[in-house]
Amino acid sequence: MDLGQIIYIIAIIAYFIYQASKKKKSMDVPDSGENQPQAPQKGLTFEEILKEIRNAQNPPAAETPRPPMPEPARARPIPPNFPEAKVQQKKRFEPVEEVDDEATYYEGAFGFPAKNNPYQSMANKKFAEPQIKKTPQWESSPKKVNPYAELLKNPKTVREAIIVSEILRPKHF
Repeated sequence: MDLGQIIYIIAIIAYFIYQASKKKKSMDVPDSGENQPQAPQKGLTFEEILKEIRNAQNPPAAETPRPPMPEPARARPIPPNFPEAKVQQKKRFEPVEEVDDEATYYEGAFGFPAKNNPYQSMANKKFAEPQIKKTPQWESSPKKVNPYAELLKNPKTVREAIIVSEILRPKHF
């Protein structure tokens, strides 16, 4: 909470205390001049109190009177003997080109690529797939089968399979 909010809350509390003390004083002092029963005053609502405090903090700005609107200037007719002003022709902007060695060195560097690019002709060609020579050694040799795999898969060699599996099983000590 900033200082403004704290002061605001203190002002509200002080106002409520003031209202309570004011009511006590009005009840203690009887109306000696008037015997008419007064209508009981309604306590102010929080919203009304809030409006009063805000108005006290920020008084409404007085409306400043608006200056009278000046009449729009009317075009006066040009007298026939009034000489006309000469109209100057506007010159087109022409960029000034300076001769600069550095600029001429890079001239065309960022332009379009040359029409006869040597790599362009190669990009359009279709190349044949490379021929892989298969050796007869790879084709003729049968696949080697792991002897342990055959031993474990064959149902006739169950006893040897159990022994091999016990040997190959990792030991946990």
